[in-house]
Amino acid sequence: MNRENEEPTLEMCTLRARRSRLGLSALLVVAALLATACSGVRPAYQTTNQRELSVEEAPLGGEALSQRKQDLERALGDMAAFHATMASLIDRRDGRGLSAFDDFVAAYMGEHLDPLLAGEWQSSHPEVMAVDANLRFTKADVLIQMRYPRRVQRVIDDIERRYESHGNMVVDYPLGDQNSITDALEILKNRKWEG
Repeated sequence: MNRENEEPTLEMCTLRARRSRLGLSALLVVAALLATACSGVRPAYQTTNQRELSVEEAPLGGEALSQRKQDLERALGDMAAFHATMASLIDRRDGRGLSAFDDFVAAYMGEHLDPLLAGEWQSSHPEVMAVDANLRFTKADVLIQMRYPRRVQRVIDDIERRYESHGNMVVDYPLGDQNSITDALEILKNRKWEG
């Protein structure tokens, strides 16, 4: 009789062990699928129409406006630093470094800068429009360095559309100089093929 009492216990242990292995196997499969899905390579810089990047938001105020201005200023600082680094790589004729940095800047623009610039309201809001305009001109200048004249033309068209009634507004373009938007656009149009 003792033997009969042991057999069900042994069968139960075997069944539990199989269930544990099955559960562990299922977890490993799920983990492998998640790891595979997360390891995909993203394209460097795919442009889309800026209106498609986000739902149009209403003009911000208070703390949200202050945060947006800070985000725009930070992006302007980043783009100015990218411009200087790229100019240095071009001057040193460091093709390998330029290629790697080009990929990084393209990813930054696609993931961070373009969504930040997608809103229409910031191009007419008095507290952020100057930073917005300077950021757009800096983006165009970096795209010139990256040798993307068609993308530069899209930025030019966007600036013309957004700032058509503010042609006398002063912007920092070319970097280090100040010009009206009208004059800066002419300079940008003449430079877009320089790369």
